[in-house]
Amino acid sequence: MPPFQYGVLRLVTGLAVLVGILAARRDLRVPSRADLPIVLSVGLGPIASGIALMNLALLVVPAGRSSILVYTMPIWVAVLGVLFFRMRPSRSEVAGVLLGFGGIVLLLNPAVIDWGVEGEAAGAAMLLVNAIVWALAAIHIRRHTWHATPLELQPWQLLVALIPLALLALAFDGGKSIEWSPQTVLVLLYSGPVATAFAYWASQSVTRSLGPLASTTGFLAVPVVGLLAGAILLGESLTPVDLAGFGLVLVGVAATSLGARRSAGASEAVAEAESPVGA
Repeated sequence: MPPFQYGVLRLVTGLAVLVGILAARRDLRVPSRADLPIVLSVGLGPIASGIALMNLALLVVPAGRSSILVYTMPIWVAVLGVLFFRMRPSRSEVAGVLLGFGGIVLLLNPAVIDWGVEGEAAGAAMLLVNAIVWALAAIHIRRHTWHATPLELQPWQLLVALIPLALLALAFDGGKSIEWSPQTVLVLLYSGPVATAFAYWASQSVTRSLGPLASTTGFLAVPVVGLLAGAILLGESLTPVDLAGFGLVLVGVAATSLGARRSAGASEAVAEAESPVGA
C-alpha cells in the first residue's frame, strides 16, 4: 500500500469501529467548544503528523531504529517541561535525559547511518520530530480540562487527522494502486481498530491519569518489540554501536519516567499531609 493511502485506510477503519461503539452506547455527540483544542492538538499532532512522518520515515529507516527514535518522547517531555513549563527535574530525570541523548547520538552517528544514502538522514529527523510532537501532545493531554472522555473525543480526533492525510494521499499517492489480498485486509483490521482507535484512546487515557512522563514507562515495550521484530522478521542487522545506543535510550527513558513518577508520588504525599483531612 502506498504510505498515505495506508494512513487514510487505517484512520477510516478505526473511525468506523469507534463510531459503531459510541452509537451503540448512545455516546456519539459533537464535542464542546472547550474540548476543541485537545481535538485539534491530538488530531493534527500525533495522529496526522505522526502517521505521515512515520510512514515516510519507514521507507528509508530500519524499523528497529525507527521505534527507538519515535519513543524518545519521554526525554522530550522532560526537556520541554523544563524549558516552557518551569518543571524542576529530579536527578533521575536529568540523568535519564543525558543518557537518552547519548543513545540518540550513537544511533545517529555515521558508523550506523549512511548519510550518503538519499533520504535516510531526513527519515531519522522525521522520527525525532514525531517524538517531539508526541511529547507536546502528552503535556497538553495532561494539562487540558476535559469535558468529554477520551473515548468520546477519539472519533473527532481521527476525523480531523483524516483531512490532511487524505490531501497528502491525493498529492503524493495519486495513480498508485493498492494490491488487495487477504494479508492487506488483515493488516488494516489490525492497524485500524487496534493500533489506531484503541492505541490512541488508551495512550490518552493513561497520560491523562498518570501524567506525560510516568505514563511512558509502559511504552518501553514498543522499542524493545520493534528492535527484536526488525531483527527476527525483517533481517535487520544489529551492530554493537546499535545495541549500545538502544540500551542508553531505554535506560534513559526508564530513568526519566520513573523519576517523574517518584516526584509525582512525593508531591501527592505532601499535598495529602498538608490538607485538613491529612492533618
